[in-house]
Amino acid sequence: MAIHVLRTIVIALGVLILAVVGAIIWTAFDDGGDSGAASGGDNTQAAPDRLSLGLPSPACTIEQASTAAGRLTVITGGPANLPECRRVFVIQLSSGRIQTEVSP
Repeated sequence: MAIHVLRTIVIALGVLILAVVGAIIWTAFDDGGDSGAASGGDNTQAAPDRLSLGLPSPACTIEQASTAAGRLTVITGGPANLPECRRVFVIQLSSGRIQTEVSP
């Protein structure tokens, strides 16, 4: 009698495990009716135009860049004879537009 009950429990647990594995596989391959690269949490916005900082010389360089609160802060510099290379730009990441430019 105990063996019959134990066998029934093992079979029920095996069926439950198969159902869970099937649900995991179904979820992994089901795109919810969406098709293409736009499914899931992907960004569907068009890429912004190329960003130009409008630096006065090819000798100007990006010295530091950091992101915070959806903005990119870029600090540029260059040779001592080109002080106009020293600028700080704040760029909105969602649009790619320069919000603020600070120069000495």
